[in-house]
Amino acid sequence: MNKHGMLKATSVAIALCTVMSSTTFAFSTVASAATVDTTEKVSASTTKSKDNFSWDNASVYFLLTDRFRNGNTSNDHSYNRGLDQSGKVLSNIDDRATFHGGDFAGVTQSIEDGYFNNLGVNAIWISAPYEQTHGYVVGSDGNPSYAHYSYHGYYVLDYTQTDANFGTAEEFETLVDTAHEHGIRVIMDIVMNHSGYNSLYDMAEYGYGTVAPGWEDAYYPHQNINNKTYHSFIDYDTNAEDWANWWGPDWIRCGVAGYTEGGGSDLTMSLAGLPDFKTEQASTVGLPKILQKKWSGEGRLDSETAKINNFFTKTGRSATVSNYLAGWLSEWVREYGVDGFRCDTAKHVEFASWKNLKNACVDALKEWRANNPDKPGADWDEDFWMTGECWDHGVNKDGYYTQGGFDSMINFSTQGGGLLSAGRVKGTYDGFAKAINNDDSFNVLSYVSSHDSVLARGDLIGTGSGLLLCPGGIQIFYGDETNRPMVAGVPNDGNGGAGHSLRSDMNWDSMDTNVLEHWQKVGVFRNNHISVGAGSNTSLTSTSGYAFARDYDKNGITDKVIGCIYANANTDVTINVGDTWSDGQYLVNAYDQSSAVVSNGKVTFNSGKNGTILVEEPDGRPLMSVKGDAEFTGTQTVTVSLDKCEQAKCSIDGGNKFIVKDGDTITIGNTAYDGDTITITLEAENEIGSSESKATFKKKYRAAQQLL
Repeated sequence: MNKHGMLKATSVAIALCTVMSSTTFAFSTVASAATVDTTEKVSASTTKSKDNFSWDNASVYFLLTDRFRNGNTSNDHSYNRGLDQSGKVLSNIDDRATFHGGDFAGVTQSIEDGYFNNLGVNAIWISAPYEQTHGYVVGSDGNPSYAHYSYHGYYVLDYTQTDANFGTAEEFETLVDTAHEHGIRVIMDIVMNHSGYNSLYDMAEYGYGTVAPGWEDAYYPHQNINNKTYHSFIDYDTNAEDWANWWGPDWIRCGVAGYTEGGGSDLTMSLAGLPDFKTEQASTVGLPKILQKKWSGEGRLDSETAKINNFFTKTGRSATVSNYLAGWLSEWVREYGVDGFRCDTAKHVEFASWKNLKNACVDALKEWRANNPDKPGADWDEDFWMTGECWDHGVNKDGYYTQGGFDSMINFSTQGGGLLSAGRVKGTYDGFAKAINNDDSFNVLSYVSSHDSVLARGDLIGTGSGLLLCPGGIQIFYGDETNRPMVAGVPNDGNGGAGHSLRSDMNWDSMDTNVLEHWQKVGVFRNNHISVGAGSNTSLTSTSGYAFARDYDKNGITDKVIGCIYANANTDVTINVGDTWSDGQYLVNAYDQSSAVVSNGKVTFNSGKNGTILVEEPDGRPLMSVKGDAEFTGTQTVTVSLDKCEQAKCSIDGGNKFIVKDGDTITIGNTAYDGDTITITLEAENEIGSSESKATFKKKYRAAQQLL
């Protein structure tokens, strides 16, 4: 691409409790004569944070605000986006890269609806909310091409206010406050490496660069315009004075008159032709002329200048490019209580600037909490959090953590779900848990889609379990949990056709409910148990699938669970619980709320239609079992054991239901033939919820001498 190219965003965006109401299914447990200890032994799944949250067990939901939900249609065409020259909405254009209407109000609505809580999400990562370039650039060199707006948030114009297409400052504040009310952290996607491209519309609006007459006729139709035509209206090489009215050569490097071109290193290159901020330089700079003109027209020049100068004075920072960016970005934390940043193109900014930003935001979050003591989230005590995107970074601790101030890095090794597949998940879980959870200053954010969602679409049940039960932090890309389809007719080149094929609108009206229900159950289980993300991983033997135990015991906090995934569907699976629990311990399969009792170091649950078992200690729902010998001859009397309920409905082999109470006995085997299996089903409910338990007994064949 030449120095004037404007083909795509720097990076394709890569893809957070209330317990959902549970529907019970028939899960089996082999009963035994073991003495049952009905004492409830629930360990607290808590962390230092006062609302039981830990970044070590984060479930982050990454959404593109514009493509998620439209809560306020009045802002859909801000800054004349998607309009013709007379102000009418354009139709019949290629809209793969235009603004689609999603906004802060839509995200807030989904929070209030409980969508994220029902998914076990405890952090939402939203696309950059600050003001983007107003106009579009061209999406490809093809003819015809398409209009490419900054709907994804990677082409910044002004860090100091919200983009009107996404909503107002008040609506953003409501989003953050509402998320906090629901126990959800808010993570902003931010870019510190580059500004947005110059667009014909912005150049004319703010009077920078050199634009030839007649550009409007080519620009406003939004179609049949390729890069050659678009750039033919721009003189990049002649008038340095015109271009000085943009960010200025002290601020950015790019291939226009009077500026330094991008270099050849990661830290100095103009990635994808984007103007590269000179964050590495120590010299002070003045306010860019484009912002001087913009803020003057908006009546904000004095107030914004005073605000950034106050930041410099208060913190003792000089007016360098890096410090301007740290001041503007940290203001989102200081003003709204934003909890964390996801940092785009991390390898293209030096560690010192990232550390500078992190320090500014840690202070800003403390200041917001002190200034807003009555707001939700003000009593949370974890520090500001930062994760970074460095293409192909895996599970390794390096300078991003030790020098850059990052708490986490995005884990590209799980992209596509291959490492989380049935044949590889054991090694992945063992390796991740040992690397991550033995170091309190090291974590990663694993994901399966967003750079190439197609790779993960084959098995969203298995891959979903593999991701949601992964050690460390995990990231859901919006629609992973609903089988959101890709954009029709847009090629996928391995990175989503410059990302657009992956960024379809959220499929609210066509959700795959089987996939969604599965992700909700596993996601809530993860959120309820810090041991899932932050605990040790021990592989266990099971009669089907891959079983594992997670154990967390730090700072007086204990939590333990067992999971089994990729089991054969609708199969009774016996798991050796190892040292996790002792004989006689009541356990619950959180996937369907069935219960069982540990016997001889083992527990048995049915895998259900999705081959998934999630074992935890009781949570207050009814506990039920039937005590007797698993195998018997002739007849035997079994005893019903109930806890947390006064009575239960009982049926034998699916027959008529009758009421039983704790200690009741039942004689079985009278009408069964040798070799038959007898199943006793118990159902009960209390104020917490409902449960179902099945006990299976086998009538053995009698020895030959007994028949003579």
